[in-house]
Amino acid sequence: MLKAPQLRKLANGEATIDAFAYEAAQETAAALGRAGRKLEAALAALERHDATPGANRDRTELVQEAADCAWALFIQRDFLGLKSDHHLTRTYRIPDEVMRRVGIVKRRD
Repeated sequence: MLKAPQLRKLANGEATIDAFAYEAAQETAAALGRAGRKLEAALAALERHDATPGANRDRTELVQEAADCAWALFIQRDFLGLKSDHHLTRTYRIPDEVMRRVGIVKRRD
């Protein structure tokens, strides 16, 4: 939960609200939310694939896509100083096969 903008004193003694810091915090929270939703969508696509006989997408690509989304979320959290990612595997129910691919980048020809 974001804290409301704080009242700060300037060098000249005037009070001001740190609106920029508040807006930056809002955008940071929104970006983490987008990364989480992207991971959820990738995991849902993998689940749909497994539940659909004769699915037309390559399962390996779906696993890699989910792993890339998880990696992006982990990196973003780490950059923000949120070091503990262990609970995310339970929260998002990330399968072991996806976690084994996290951080592995497919070489493009």
